[in-house]
Amino acid sequence: MELDAAIEAQGLVALRGKVVTGDALHCNRRTVAAINAGGGNWCLALKANQESLLSDARGCFTGLEAAHPEAVTEDTGHGRKETRKAIVVSAKALGD
Repeated sequence: MELDAAIEAQGLVALRGKVVTGDALHCNRRTVAAINAGGGNWCLALKANQESLLSDARGCFTGLEAAHPEAVTEDTGHGRKETRKAIVVSAKALGD
């Protein structure tokens, strides 16, 4: 139900030039197709329970030759230090 509502809502918003983010629930073909149809870009969480897709995604990071845009943040709190790193790569190698 939540997934269907999110996909429907994407049709009501101008997505061209925007980045749509979503948790692992939204990491599926229908969501990506809706975002692409609206001209948007996407950044979706991927969990290990989608083994084939995760393997394809890891393949996007192997053999990177040129410099890719990246961002690193570091945060300390609650007795731990967290480092997050994001690298922008093409997702064309992802499975159908």
